[in-house]
Amino acid sequence: MSRCPSCGRPVAVARASCLYCGRPLADETRLATAPETVGPAMPAPAAAPEPPGTLLVLDLASVDEASLARAASLSAYEARLLVRRGALHVHRVLGVTEAEAEAERLRREGLVVFLVPEGEARIQPLRALGGECSPEAATLRTEEGPLLVHREDLLLVVRGPIAREYRPSPKRRRVETATLEEGYRVHLHRRSDPRPVEIDASNFEFGFAPTGSSRLELDSWVDTLAVGLARDDEFRRLPPVLAPAEPEARSALAAAGRLGRRPRDEEGEDEAAVLDNARQFRYYSGWRAAIERRRTGTG
Repeated sequence: MSRCPSCGRPVAVARASCLYCGRPLADETRLATAPETVGPAMPAPAAAPEPPGTLLVLDLASVDEASLARAASLSAYEARLLVRRGALHVHRVLGVTEAEAEAERLRREGLVVFLVPEGEARIQPLRALGGECSPEAATLRTEEGPLLVHREDLLLVVRGPIAREYRPSPKRRRVETATLEEGYRVHLHRRSDPRPVEIDASNFEFGFAPTGSSRLELDSWVDTLAVGLARDDEFRRLPPVLAPAEPEARSALAAAGRLGRRPRDEEGEDEAAVLDNARQFRYYSGWRAAIERRRTGTG
């Protein structure tokens, strides 16, 4: 017996390819007749994990179209649209060394550039399940326990719509007529903790909501608590990038919502599997807060 040079498993010497991995055997492997010592196959070395990237974010608040088009290799039309929007724009995601070199080049062209490590943009939020708000603070019940968010501790508020739809299934032959209501989330970024407090309008128990609408009530909270603070609503302009929705936070509203879900089909497939762009919102909110910390000198 000989061993496959690709997967290391024992194979018959007369075979032209490995029975297990299918790769062709070298002539010297197939023709070898000398017996080998049978032993455990050595595992293939694990591939080195890809290092996290660095986001290059352009501040387009005060840049002219010609400079942006030339520096970022954009068409005049694309540059005009971005300048008209006048917000922050993720230019590229590169390795650390490449990102620093590209940032230096863009700055020589007169652009304002922020470098944000991806790890800083992917900080998981602390999900809030319920609470009340006053002009001085928000009293919240989170997955980790009670939390008091003072107005003086707030750094930035990011909010945006969440696109939701059922996962398409090739096994489903009937026409899908049910639609999902658009979600809405708010991130309260604090100076004292890099984790944002996430409020899901559809899964949050308000102590008292005179507006009768969870979305309007959250906007009222922001207007009350974040007076004079930076707010970001630009996420609504991004094309949705859908991914499997994560399990909802454990609240009474989430338990009630599960009662109305469609059952699994006869083959065990979850017919109520949902896609949303909540991860995209969190990523956007993460790098947006990282830039606000740099602007304000908040560690």
